[in-house]
Amino acid sequence: MQSKTQLSFLTLLLMISFASVNAVLFTPALPTIADFFAISDSIAQLTISWFLVGYAIGQLVYGPIANRFGRKPALYTGISLQILSSLLCALAGTLHIYSLLVVGRFLLALGSGVGLKMTFTIINETYEPAIASQKLSYLMIAFAIAPGISVMLGGILNSYFGWTSTFFAGAVYGIILLFLSMHLPETKKTLDLDALQFNHLIEAYVSQFKNLQLILGGLLMGGATCFVYIFAALAPFIAIDMLHMSSTSYGAANLLPPIGLVLGSLFSAQLTKSYQAKSIIRLGIMVAILGSIAMLLFTLLRLPALMMIFVPMMLCYFGLALIFANTSTIAMSNVSDKAHGSAVMNFTNMGLVTTVVLSLGLLPTSILFMPIVYILICAAMFILFLMVKEESHS
Repeated sequence: MQSKTQLSFLTLLLMISFASVNAVLFTPALPTIADFFAISDSIAQLTISWFLVGYAIGQLVYGPIANRFGRKPALYTGISLQILSSLLCALAGTLHIYSLLVVGRFLLALGSGVGLKMTFTIINETYEPAIASQKLSYLMIAFAIAPGISVMLGGILNSYFGWTSTFFAGAVYGIILLFLSMHLPETKKTLDLDALQFNHLIEAYVSQFKNLQLILGGLLMGGATCFVYIFAALAPFIAIDMLHMSSTSYGAANLLPPIGLVLGSLFSAQLTKSYQAKSIIRLGIMVAILGSIAMLLFTLLRLPALMMIFVPMMLCYFGLALIFANTSTIAMSNVSDKAHGSAVMNFTNMGLVTTVVLSLGLLPTSILFMPIVYILICAAMFILFLMVKEESHS
């Protein structure tokens, strides 16, 4: 462990939120995109679904690349792909080709997925588990601040400059991160020259997929991540189309849920000093359940959209913050190969999210749909939680 190494917190913040920002920046424009291409809401949601597919696949790609060429070259590869893909998505609007937008979103996810992957790898290679958990708790603020601001920005850009402007903004983000990542230390001191050989890849990943605690951790993280991407896929249509919020108002309202994530992240960082990770995760699941039930009750009472959707999400996000960092720390403490371990953990995480979002896309959406799904996910997370063990088996 390189315990004396100091990592730029700003760079890590932008890295860990890289994919989530690219996932949601354009979401206030989803109804506009559906009108622009004259497609249904469910077809428009393919831009979310295929992003998730690319995101999940990307988690397995960067592990071998990072082991063979180093952590920083892997970062450069992913960020460069994100920049080019953002421009491809904007080009789809100019050419009026929806399929090109879907392909662009897939490639955008494949590139931006490097941020989450390399953040977990670099932090876990740099710090001891207890310190890594604290660092990740503070980094979860990025999941609040960056995506929340990006949705607000996306609403403004869509209203004044059109939906393609959201992808130009994403390209600018990529350029900034590319510059900042050049100043990160290289934590892979010894390159694995056989890392990209097929037999080596199969052996490494099979070994990680056999690690039950790693998979359980990935699934538990996936349950929490489902909240974020289900919200990104469904909330614009519920709030804008069904509840008649404007694109700008929807973007501004998205600043509320992140408050819960910021407070939850700060609270989690303090709790890790005195409590075991499993106790914090249990509390997080219970808070998420309360938020989901509140959303259902407020929806049944037909309260205004702000109270019906965004206030309960603030409570849910508080609980999610307690789950994310502590679950990943437990999972990663069970592996010695951090690169392949974090790849499998994040693949399991995003693979579950992709499956859930694709499945939900086949069902009709109503204002009651989202809270009911959230309650079911909380129940599944609690079952997974009971199977997770605190001890390390690396």
